[in-house]
Amino acid sequence: MKWVKVGNAGIRHFRYVAAPTLSATFFRVNDSALAFRPLGDRSARPRRKGSSTRSLLSSFAALLVVFAGCGSPRPAPSGSASSGGASGSVSSGGPLGFRDGGISTKPPGCGQKADGSFCDCVDVPLFAEPPNMYFVLDRSGSMAQEDKWSKVRVVVAQIFRSLGPRANFGVSVFPGLEANSCTPAREVVPLSPGDPPGSTDGPTTTKLLTTTSTAPEGGTPTAQALRAALDALRKAKGKSFVILATDGGPNCNAAAVCNVDQCMPNIDNVPGCSPSGASCCDPPNGARESCLDAGPTLSAVTALKNAGFPVYVIGLPGTAAYASLLDQVALSGGTALAGSPKYYAVASTADNTALLKALKQIAAKIVATCEFKLTSEPSQANLVNVYLDEVVLPKDQVNGWTINGATVTLVGQTCAKVLSGEVLDVRIITGCPTTEPR
Repeated sequence: MKWVKVGNAGIRHFRYVAAPTLSATFFRVNDSALAFRPLGDRSARPRRKGSSTRSLLSSFAALLVVFAGCGSPRPAPSGSASSGGASGSVSSGGPLGFRDGGISTKPPGCGQKADGSFCDCVDVPLFAEPPNMYFVLDRSGSMAQEDKWSKVRVVVAQIFRSLGPRANFGVSVFPGLEANSCTPAREVVPLSPGDPPGSTDGPTTTKLLTTTSTAPEGGTPTAQALRAALDALRKAKGKSFVILATDGGPNCNAAAVCNVDQCMPNIDNVPGCSPSGASCCDPPNGARESCLDAGPTLSAVTALKNAGFPVYVIGLPGTAAYASLLDQVALSGGTALAGSPKYYAVASTADNTALLKALKQIAAKIVATCEFKLTSEPSQANLVNVYLDEVVLPKDQVNGWTINGATVTLVGQTCAKVLSGEVLDVRIITGCPTTEPR
């Protein structure tokens, strides 16, 4: 029996040759369904979808910026390994600032007083240790459906842009980029500092978008991808978090043996593979790689959690049949949600709203805080302002913010919104008179 790949479109194909007189093709649909057609029948051969154009997204992550004068260049992040964000070199903590080549990115109205006169707003760094956010992204053939792959990559790019140097980013994709249905995961972005904000993408964001521009294809070797992520993160400094995004159950284990209840073609009730029938994963007409690879996947997640790397799980459309397993993955990864499901379920990718909301909630758990340490105490506390999503927040000790020396603290409802992910863009600005409640 020989297992070889015979197709390379947005759906995964296998050929099984049991004897010289018998040959058939099975193909994957929805990343987990196998269907049968005789060799030579090209009527059902799918076409590969092209990549969608990049969409514009709303601001995603908690971009924490301190300003102290209008129009001046943002200072390079001191304490980071490279102000330019060299790939593979990450910060291990220290003052965090931003630069953009001299292009001002101040909020609307910043730098102008109520009477029309001008005031300063120039960046000043915060002191913080950037976390490592490591994305493990499913690029199997079913991710071409509903253009899920393009939507995932542009939303992740938005995270990069919004958080900037407040986080280090890494990305691996599975299967890898080789023309093989179950090829091992490929790290396409080694852990690198996020790019400073500016009018164009920096090297880390550019690398993400460039290396993920190929069309999705193949199976779902999730367990191997998570084992590879553990190897990568063991070398990293600082706190690390894994974000797994997938649209199907894990498979691609050639050594797997399963009954009908763990055979993905039967689970998905594809033609000729009913849940109560014979297993469609048994050779010669089936493939061991189509068995649900639950045990090794859970073991890989547990190993990450035990090493100190929590695993967040995002289930894209297509994972409903595997909700129980994804619940177990989230529990093993130490990030289970209260209630059901335990993972971040994205019901639709018709637009980016649901996916963006899930990622905002995850980002809030990783980076959100209500207490901001400035590298130095402002010389004039009455020239400090806080902006939420580019809108100035009046100073209020109940539901606004306070300042004590070099520490700015969000309080009450404002703090709750930031910690929940409802508001993620927080900017602390000095140089203009503090806005007081009316």
